[in-house]
Amino acid sequence: MIPINSKARPHFDKDLKFGQQYENELQEMVEGKVEVKTDRLCQKTGNVFVEIEDKGKPSGINTSKSPYYAFCLYKSERVKQVWVLIPTKILKKLMKKYPIKKGGDHWEARGHIIPKEDLLKYD
Repeated sequence: MIPINSKARPHFDKDLKFGQQYENELQEMVEGKVEVKTDRLCQKTGNVFVEIEDKGKPSGINTSKSPYYAFCLYKSERVKQVWVLIPTKILKKLMKKYPIKKGGDHWEARGHIIPKEDLLKYD
């Protein structure tokens, strides 16, 4: 049997404050407005599509007022899906690195195709 240590870990109070800061940040994001996108092809293509225009009119990220974007990296075998949450301002900077392509339903939209892994490599 492993003995239970009744003493708190050193610096637990600092770790707790640090953790709570980011728990609060996530809570604020979730309670606020989040633009949610599900990309059914991301596992096949390795990319997500960030729409900027549809049928010649601004759309998607160019009209969204949401401070955050959430991408569902859909995989049919999963019971629960994997999500990436990214500030819209950072996503707008990131997408400038990638060319504009046709995509979306019926290939009528235009947007940036971003490798899904790059959503995690922003500054």
